[in-house]
Amino acid sequence: MKKVLTVVTAVSLLLFSLLLSGCTQEPPFSVTSFLAAPLVNACSHTEDRIDSQLSSVASSEPVPASGTSSSETDMTGIPDIVSTIYEDPGNKLLLVNKLYTLSPDYYPSDMVAVDGSLSTNQGLYFKREAYEAYLKMLADAKAEGINFCICSTYRSYEVQSILYNNAVARDGAYYANITSAYPGRSEHQTGWAVDVTSASMGYDLLQSFIDYPEGLWINNHCSEYGFIIRYPKGKTHITGYDYEPWHLRYVGVEAAKEITASGLTLEEYLGMA
Repeated sequence: MKKVLTVVTAVSLLLFSLLLSGCTQEPPFSVTSFLAAPLVNACSHTEDRIDSQLSSVASSEPVPASGTSSSETDMTGIPDIVSTIYEDPGNKLLLVNKLYTLSPDYYPSDMVAVDGSLSTNQGLYFKREAYEAYLKMLADAKAEGINFCICSTYRSYEVQSILYNNAVARDGAYYANITSAYPGRSEHQTGWAVDVTSASMGYDLLQSFIDYPEGLWINNHCSEYGFIIRYPKGKTHITGYDYEPWHLRYVGVEAAKEITASGLTLEEYLGMA
Protein backbone atom coordinates (compact mmCIF):
# COMPACT_ATOMS: atom_id res chain seq x y z
CA MET A 1 0.00 0.00 0.00
CA LYS A 2 2.73 2.43 0.95
CA LYS A 3 4.56 1.72 -2.32
CA VAL A 4 1.42 2.58 -4.26
CA LEU A 5 1.08 5.84 -2.37
CA THR A 6 4.71 6.66 -3.10
CA VAL A 7 4.14 6.23 -6.84
CA VAL A 8 0.94 8.28 -6.76
CA THR A 9 2.63 11.02 -4.79
CA ALA A 10 5.60 11.10 -7.16
CA VAL A 11 3.31 11.40 -10.17
CA SER A 12 1.22 14.08 -8.53
CA LEU A 13 4.28 16.10 -7.53
CA LEU A 14 5.59 16.03 -11.09
CA LEU A 15 2.26 17.00 -12.59
CA PHE A 16 1.65 19.69 -10.01
CA SER A 17 4.80 21.50 -11.07
CA LEU A 18 3.33 21.72 -14.57
CA LEU A 19 -0.30 22.46 -13.81
CA LEU A 20 -2.28 23.74 -10.83
CA SER A 21 -6.00 23.53 -11.49
CA GLY A 22 -8.94 24.54 -9.31
CA CYS A 23 -12.18 22.80 -8.42
CA THR A 24 -13.97 24.85 -11.05
CA GLN A 25 -14.48 22.02 -13.50
CA GLU A 26 -16.43 18.80 -13.70
CA PRO A 27 -14.88 16.04 -11.56
CA PRO A 28 -12.09 14.21 -13.46
CA PHE A 29 -13.35 10.65 -13.04
CA SER A 30 -11.18 9.01 -15.72
CA VAL A 31 -7.49 8.16 -15.66
CA THR A 32 -6.95 10.50 -18.59
CA SER A 33 -8.65 13.32 -16.73
CA PHE A 34 -6.57 12.60 -13.65
CA LEU A 35 -3.39 13.11 -15.65
CA ALA A 36 -4.71 16.48 -16.72
CA ALA A 37 -5.83 17.49 -13.22
CA PRO A 38 -3.33 16.22 -10.63
CA LEU A 39 -4.02 15.00 -7.14
CA VAL A 40 -2.70 18.18 -5.56
CA ASN A 41 -4.92 20.61 -7.44
CA ALA A 42 -6.25 23.80 -5.90
CA CYS A 43 -9.44 22.09 -4.75
CA SER A 44 -7.24 20.12 -2.37
CA HIS A 45 -7.25 22.80 0.32
CA THR A 46 -8.22 26.15 1.71
CA GLU A 47 -5.17 28.04 0.55
CA ASP A 48 -6.13 28.03 -3.09
CA ARG A 49 -9.77 29.14 -2.93
CA ILE A 50 -10.95 31.21 0.06
CA ASP A 51 -14.03 33.41 -0.07
CA SER A 52 -12.86 36.03 2.41
CA GLN A 53 -11.50 39.55 2.57
CA LEU A 54 -8.17 38.70 4.19
CA SER A 55 -6.15 38.86 0.98
CA SER A 56 -6.20 42.64 1.19
CA VAL A 57 -3.96 42.51 4.26
CA ALA A 58 -1.67 39.69 3.13
CA SER A 59 2.06 40.22 3.48
CA SER A 60 4.20 40.10 0.37
CA GLU A 61 7.14 38.47 2.14
CA PRO A 62 7.30 34.66 2.32
CA VAL A 63 8.04 32.95 5.62
CA PRO A 64 11.30 30.94 5.58
CA ALA A 65 11.10 27.23 6.37
CA SER A 66 12.73 27.76 9.76
CA GLY A 67 10.83 30.93 10.57
CA THR A 68 8.53 31.42 13.56
CA SER A 69 5.89 33.95 14.42
CA SER A 70 6.57 36.92 16.66
CA SER A 71 5.16 34.97 19.61
CA GLU A 72 5.18 31.27 20.39
CA THR A 73 1.46 31.51 21.06
CA ASP A 74 0.61 33.47 17.92
CA MET A 75 -1.36 30.80 16.08
CA THR A 76 -1.78 32.98 12.99
CA GLY A 77 1.90 32.63 12.16
CA ILE A 78 4.27 29.66 12.47
CA PRO A 79 4.91 29.18 16.19
CA ASP A 80 7.66 26.98 17.56
CA ILE A 81 6.91 23.26 17.58
CA VAL A 82 5.92 21.71 20.91
CA SER A 83 6.26 18.08 19.81
CA THR A 84 6.48 15.89 16.70
CA ILE A 85 4.89 12.49 16.10
CA TYR A 86 6.76 9.92 14.00
CA GLU A 87 4.40 6.94 13.97
CA ASP A 88 0.63 6.65 13.79
CA PRO A 89 -0.75 6.06 17.30
CA GLY A 90 -4.13 5.08 15.85
CA ASN A 91 -5.86 7.75 17.93
CA LYS A 92 -8.95 9.40 16.42
CA LEU A 93 -8.38 12.39 18.70
CA LEU A 94 -4.79 12.90 17.57
CA LEU A 95 -4.11 16.64 17.64
CA VAL A 96 -2.13 18.00 14.72
CA ASN A 97 -1.82 21.76 14.33
CA LYS A 98 0.90 24.40 14.25
CA LEU A 99 2.28 23.29 17.61
CA TYR A 100 1.85 19.51 17.46
CA THR A 101 3.30 18.24 14.22
CA LEU A 102 4.04 15.16 12.13
CA SER A 103 7.43 14.06 10.81
CA PRO A 104 8.09 14.22 7.06
CA ASP A 105 7.92 10.41 6.75
CA TYR A 106 4.81 9.99 8.91
CA TYR A 107 2.30 7.73 7.18
CA PRO A 108 -1.10 6.79 8.65
CA SER A 109 -2.05 3.17 9.17
CA ASP A 110 -5.21 1.36 8.04
CA MET A 111 -5.69 3.39 4.89
CA VAL A 112 -8.12 2.48 2.09
CA ALA A 113 -8.59 3.77 -1.44
CA VAL A 114 -11.40 6.25 -2.07
CA ASP A 115 -13.88 5.35 -4.79
CA GLY A 116 -12.92 7.66 -7.65
CA SER A 117 -16.55 8.22 -8.60
CA LEU A 118 -17.06 9.93 -5.23
CA SER A 119 -14.23 12.44 -5.55
CA THR A 120 -12.90 15.19 -7.79
CA ASN A 121 -9.49 13.49 -7.81
CA GLN A 122 -8.31 9.97 -8.42
CA GLY A 123 -5.81 8.09 -6.27
CA LEU A 124 -7.02 9.34 -2.89
CA TYR A 125 -6.68 7.41 0.38
CA PHE A 126 -8.55 7.76 3.65
CA LYS A 127 -8.49 6.15 7.10
CA ARG A 128 -10.80 3.14 6.94
CA GLU A 129 -13.01 4.10 9.87
CA ALA A 130 -13.37 7.68 8.67
CA TYR A 131 -14.13 6.57 5.12
CA GLU A 132 -16.82 4.15 6.26
CA ALA A 133 -18.41 6.93 8.32
CA TYR A 134 -18.23 9.29 5.35
CA LEU A 135 -19.95 6.75 3.08
CA LYS A 136 -22.80 6.38 5.57
CA MET A 137 -23.11 10.15 5.84
CA LEU A 138 -23.17 10.52 2.06
CA ALA A 139 -25.79 7.79 1.67
CA ASP A 140 -28.08 9.43 4.24
CA ALA A 141 -27.59 12.84 2.64
CA LYS A 142 -28.46 11.48 -0.79
CA ALA A 143 -31.64 9.98 0.65
CA GLU A 144 -32.63 13.55 1.51
CA GLY A 145 -31.70 14.89 -1.93
CA ILE A 146 -28.30 16.25 -0.85
CA ASN A 147 -25.16 15.29 -2.76
CA PHE A 148 -21.55 16.23 -2.20
CA CYS A 149 -18.14 14.79 -3.02
CA ILE A 150 -14.59 14.57 -1.75
CA CYS A 151 -11.92 17.02 -2.86
CA SER A 152 -9.04 15.88 -0.68
CA THR A 153 -8.20 13.35 2.00
CA TYR A 154 -4.68 12.14 2.88
CA ARG A 155 -1.85 14.36 1.68
CA SER A 156 1.82 13.66 2.15
CA TYR A 157 4.38 16.04 3.63
CA GLU A 158 5.80 16.62 0.16
CA VAL A 159 2.46 17.50 -1.40
CA GLN A 160 1.64 19.84 1.47
CA SER A 161 5.00 21.54 1.00
CA ILE A 162 4.10 22.33 -2.61
CA LEU A 163 0.69 23.69 -1.63
CA TYR A 164 2.11 25.84 1.15
CA ASN A 165 4.92 27.28 -0.93
CA ASN A 166 2.48 28.06 -3.72
CA ALA A 167 0.18 29.84 -1.28
CA VAL A 168 3.03 31.97 0.09
CA ALA A 169 4.22 32.91 -3.39
CA ARG A 170 0.72 33.83 -4.49
CA ASP A 171 -0.83 35.41 -1.39
CA GLY A 172 2.02 36.40 0.91
CA ALA A 173 3.02 34.87 4.22
CA TYR A 174 0.30 36.25 6.50
CA TYR A 175 -2.64 35.15 4.39
CA ALA A 176 -0.99 31.83 3.49
CA ASN A 177 -0.38 31.00 7.13
CA ILE A 178 -4.07 31.20 8.05
CA THR A 179 -5.31 29.36 4.96
CA SER A 180 -2.58 26.81 4.29
CA ALA A 181 -0.81 24.40 6.61
CA TYR A 182 2.96 24.44 6.79
CA PRO A 183 4.23 20.93 5.86
CA GLY A 184 4.10 18.60 8.84
CA ARG A 185 1.35 20.68 10.43
CA SER A 186 -1.52 19.58 8.22
CA GLU A 187 -4.34 17.36 9.47
CA HIS A 188 -4.56 15.85 6.01
CA GLN A 189 -1.31 13.98 6.68
CA THR A 190 -3.07 12.07 9.50
CA GLY A 191 -5.57 10.49 7.11
CA TRP A 192 -8.46 11.59 9.38
CA ALA A 193 -9.39 14.78 7.48
CA VAL A 194 -11.48 15.34 4.36
CA ASP A 195 -12.37 18.38 2.27
CA VAL A 196 -15.88 18.26 0.83
CA THR A 197 -17.37 20.15 -2.10
CA SER A 198 -20.37 19.97 -4.42
CA ALA A 199 -21.55 20.60 -7.97
CA SER A 200 -23.52 23.62 -6.79
CA MET A 201 -20.22 25.12 -5.61
CA GLY A 202 -18.58 24.44 -8.96
CA TYR A 203 -16.44 21.85 -7.11
CA ASP A 204 -14.65 24.69 -5.35
CA LEU A 205 -13.75 25.35 -1.71
CA LEU A 206 -15.33 28.56 -0.46
CA GLN A 207 -16.49 29.89 2.88
CA SER A 208 -19.89 30.45 1.25
CA PHE A 209 -20.27 26.65 1.16
CA ILE A 210 -22.25 27.05 4.38
CA ASP A 211 -24.88 29.02 2.41
CA TYR A 212 -25.51 26.11 0.03
CA PRO A 213 -27.81 23.17 0.86
CA GLU A 214 -24.87 20.75 0.93
CA GLY A 215 -22.77 22.87 3.25
CA LEU A 216 -25.69 23.55 5.56
CA TRP A 217 -26.61 19.85 5.71
CA ILE A 218 -23.02 18.91 6.56
CA ASN A 219 -22.83 21.60 9.23
CA ASN A 220 -26.06 20.34 10.84
CA HIS A 221 -25.45 16.60 10.57
CA CYS A 222 -21.75 15.72 10.27
CA SER A 223 -21.34 15.19 14.02
CA GLU A 224 -23.91 12.37 13.84
CA TYR A 225 -21.36 10.45 11.79
CA GLY A 226 -18.28 11.35 13.84
CA PHE A 227 -17.08 14.46 11.97
CA ILE A 228 -16.55 18.02 13.15
CA ILE A 229 -16.05 21.30 11.33
CA ARG A 230 -12.42 21.44 12.32
CA TYR A 231 -11.84 25.17 11.74
CA PRO A 232 -14.98 27.00 12.90
CA LYS A 233 -15.70 30.67 12.46
CA GLY A 234 -14.13 33.03 14.98
CA LYS A 235 -11.57 30.51 16.27
CA THR A 236 -8.53 31.44 14.19
CA HIS A 237 -6.63 32.55 17.30
CA ILE A 238 -6.93 28.97 18.59
CA THR A 239 -6.78 26.77 15.49
CA GLY A 240 -4.46 29.02 13.50
CA TYR A 241 -6.71 28.87 10.43
CA ASP A 242 -9.55 30.86 8.95
CA TYR A 243 -13.08 29.46 8.83
CA GLU A 244 -13.35 26.32 6.66
CA PRO A 245 -16.91 24.94 6.44
CA TRP A 246 -15.72 22.25 4.01
CA HIS A 247 -12.88 20.80 6.12
CA LEU A 248 -14.13 17.88 8.20
CA ARG A 249 -12.17 15.94 10.80
CA TYR A 250 -13.20 12.49 11.96
CA VAL A 251 -13.04 12.11 15.76
CA GLY A 252 -15.75 9.49 16.39
CA VAL A 253 -19.45 10.03 17.08
CA GLU A 254 -19.27 10.61 20.84
CA ALA A 255 -16.51 13.22 20.66
CA ALA A 256 -17.97 14.86 17.55
CA LYS A 257 -21.35 15.39 19.22
CA GLU A 258 -19.72 16.78 22.37
CA ILE A 259 -17.41 19.11 20.45
CA THR A 260 -20.19 20.38 18.20
CA ALA A 261 -22.72 20.87 21.01
CA SER A 262 -20.18 22.76 23.12
CA GLY A 263 -18.94 24.99 20.31
CA LEU A 264 -15.37 24.07 21.18
CA THR A 265 -12.46 23.47 18.88
CA LEU A 266 -10.55 20.19 19.05
CA GLU A 267 -7.77 22.04 20.89
CA GLU A 268 -10.19 23.28 23.56
CA TYR A 269 -11.92 19.91 23.86
CA LEU A 270 -8.57 18.23 24.53
CA GLY A 271 -7.46 20.99 26.91
CA MET A 272 -4.58 21.89 24.62
CA ALA A 273 -5.64 25.34 23.42
